[in-house]
Amino acid sequence: MISSVLLISLYFLRFSSAHVVHAKTAINETCINYGRNYDCRFYQCYEERFPCGPSYWMLKWGYKYCDRMQRAAFNFDKTGQELIKKLSQCLTNKLLRHGLYKFHDINCEVLRSTGQRIVQECYMTNAKLFCQAYHGRNRDCFFQLTDSDDRHDLNVIRTMTSVGQKCSPKKKLSDMKPNKKMNQCLLTPTL
Repeated sequence: MISSVLLISLYFLRFSSAHVVHAKTAINETCINYGRNYDCRFYQCYEERFPCGPSYWMLKWGYKYCDRMQRAAFNFDKTGQELIKKLSQCLTNKLLRHGLYKFHDINCEVLRSTGQRIVQECYMTNAKLFCQAYHGRNRDCFFQLTDSDDRHDLNVIRTMTSVGQKCSPKKKLSDMKPNKKMNQCLLTPTL
């Protein structure tokens, strides 16, 4: 009994420290200001400080979708643009409030799960606006701008299901799929 508890404890200890990254750069006020101003570069400089890699949350989700949504904002109506703005503000504000950027070390898995939780919190906080915005061309563009693999991610499914239940009438996942042809949402070129 004791040996199995010890083995389980050692396994979790090993897993919990396996993805720890030490800060590679000093705390950068410019980076913090990017976050305060909802600038997508916040995610990039966060990643420079804690290089978890392209398969972790800061680049795979945070930067990628911040950049895509901002570059595609002109495709959305005013309500859709307001939703993009509110989600961006919520995400960077919550990341700054968590204070992880100022740590000396960070566990990339903890950062990933924190990022996923924050996304769900931000969508739920903005559920009313989401319900108003997520229709027609806005829905089609949100769907198009989300990678196919990400649409099948369990956390995305949970978030979309939860926020859809706040709508009146309630939206199911099948209600959130596009009903028009794809590739109609354009991105502005990167600078």
